[in-house]
Amino acid sequence: MQTSEDITMLSALKKDNRLEAYQYFFMRYYKPLCLKACQMLGNVERGKEVVQQLFIEVWQERTYRKIAHSPGGFFYQLLYERCLQLQQPAATAAACPPCKTGPALVPQALTNQLAVLLDS
Repeated sequence: MQTSEDITMLSALKKDNRLEAYQYFFMRYYKPLCLKACQMLGNVERGKEVVQQLFIEVWQERTYRKIAHSPGGFFYQLLYERCLQLQQPAATAAACPPCKTGPALVPQALTNQLAVLLDS
């Protein structure tokens, strides 16, 4: 939810690149973003690192100038995309290297009912 204070701080940030305004957004959204990152990544420390890096990059690249409506929504969307990117290499790394089809099937003993059907 966007507040009037969000609007005021966003205006100050876009107009004068005021660090105080950016700090406001960091303080307001850091904890909820960490919670979301931890949920998506399954690791508290990794979640905090991702959120901190996100805030650093947005400040350095002045990406905050692209915020059109909700600063919270902007940060959540960036975080969501970043977490998805971090999850994809983990999923592909688990695939079988030679064939990329996934882990090999391990033979299991046939159940008694199946063995009887095959014998008949």
